[in-house]
Amino acid sequence: MKEAKTLYSQYYNDVYKLQEQNSELALAVQKLQGILQKAETEREMDDMQRDYDEFKQPDVDGDDRISRAEFAMYVKNYLSNYPGLADKDYPKFEEFDHDGDGYVSFSEYTQQMTAQAKKAENDAKRAAQSGSHAAAQKASQKAQAYQGLAGSGRKTDNFDDLYAQYR
Repeated sequence: MKEAKTLYSQYYNDVYKLQEQNSELALAVQKLQGILQKAETEREMDDMQRDYDEFKQPDVDGDDRISRAEFAMYVKNYLSNYPGLADKDYPKFEEFDHDGDGYVSFSEYTQQMTAQAKKAENDAKRAAQSGSHAAAQKASQKAQAYQGLAGSGRKTDNFDDLYAQYR
C-alpha cells in the first residue's frame, strides 16, 4: 500500500511538472509568434516604404502622382544611363495609368509592378519549357528583378537595380 501511495505521489508530481512545462512552452510559443508577427509587419512596412520611395523618384512636383511628362522625363534620364536599353524595354505610361486620368497613383504603380512581375514569371516558365537555357536564364533574371520591384522575392531599390539584375 505504501508503495502504491509513493507511485501515485510520484505520478502526480510528474504530471504537475509536465503541465507546468507545457504552460511555459505555450507562453514561449505565444511570445515567439508575437515577435514573428511584429517582424513580418516591419518587413511589410519596409517593403511598402521602399516601393513608395521608388514611386516618388519620377514625382518631380511632389504631388504623390506621376504625370505623363514626369514619367517621360524619368524614362529619358533612365534610358540615357543605360544605352543598351531601348524604349521598348521600359514599360509605357499607359500600362501604369489604369484609370486613364493622365496620372499614375501609388496604387496604380504597385498594381502594375505586380502584374509585370507575374508576366515576367510566366515568360520565364515559357522560356524554360522551350528548352533554350540562355533564354530561360535571362527571362528568370528579369522575373526576379520585377519581383523585387513588386515587393516580393529578391529585393531591388530602384529601376537601376532592376536593370542590373535583368542583364
